[in-house]
Amino acid sequence: MKYAEFCTGIGGFTLGIENSKLDAELVYANEIDSNCEKTYRLNFGRGFDSSDLFEINPKELPDFDMMCAGFPCQPFSIAGQQKGFGDQRGTVFFKLLDIIKEKKPKVIFFENVPNLKRHDGGRTFQQIKELLEDEGYELHDKILDSSYFGVPQSRPRIYIVGLRNDVKGKKEFTFTEKITKKTPLRPYLNNGDYSIPISDKWQFYIDLYTDKKNEEDSPFPLPKTRKHLERKAEGCDLDDCVFQIRSSGIRAYSLDEPFPTFAVSNSGGGAMIPVLSKERRHLNLVEMRRIMGFPEEYDLSKVSRTDAIKELANAVCPPVITSICNDISVVID
Repeated sequence: MKYAEFCTGIGGFTLGIENSKLDAELVYANEIDSNCEKTYRLNFGRGFDSSDLFEINPKELPDFDMMCAGFPCQPFSIAGQQKGFGDQRGTVFFKLLDIIKEKKPKVIFFENVPNLKRHDGGRTFQQIKELLEDEGYELHDKILDSSYFGVPQSRPRIYIVGLRNDVKGKKEFTFTEKITKKTPLRPYLNNGDYSIPISDKWQFYIDLYTDKKNEEDSPFPLPKTRKHLERKAEGCDLDDCVFQIRSSGIRAYSLDEPFPTFAVSNSGGGAMIPVLSKERRHLNLVEMRRIMGFPEEYDLSKVSRTDAIKELANAVCPPVITSICNDISVVID
């Protein structure tokens, strides 16, 4: 099976496919972010087409049997403005549709945020479904949580598999929903790695949230969103937990549960990177890689730490991709 990957990022789909039962060969990859290409080339020994997707002529693409894409999720995310197809990034789907019309792959495999299914009262997803069905595909979708696939992060995402009507096997396609029990964060910590130290302000915040100091002890004006924890997870030991920083406030989570969805700002030198209260440091790159399900040997050294964090936070989790590809392999003749 030959496959093409669009919105490639740093190759989460490629890693997942390579570890699956599909006998698949990558024949084309597209991603406009040049920093992603540095990381991709370092790990896969090849680059990709960095042309603007909207300027690509589908007729000039090589033939392929499967199209993969984690197309931009920001237009559909509840964390964004939810402009959907009114956002330029949201129209990437229609370009992918143009390519599908020309190349007619046997399999379509998309990933996006769960809110894609609910966006605009469900009308956005219904439009996507009808357009793909009109091109001769049977659509299957499922929201899967990466923490049930050996990844120490609860990262629910919608996965869409389209099978061309004339290539389906006798078996009905179904998603495997769980491979493991919920995967806790604690065993995946790289303890003692202080490569991303916290600021003096964060030292005070930890003292404040663990009742070692009071608000009056602050050596700087406290923002309203930092005076108290916005949320504390059940069973969370504040002296040995992970603090997730959000614009709305600080949330505390237990290390014996999966980490919540990993999303950080790539500005401010790491200001939004989660913090471990016991060791008083930010999560390090080794831990972030593990949280996303990337292999230990995956090399991020060709880009800055800030860019590496952004690349990981925007990636798909390879173990989930592997599982779905195994599901696809069962039904494709």
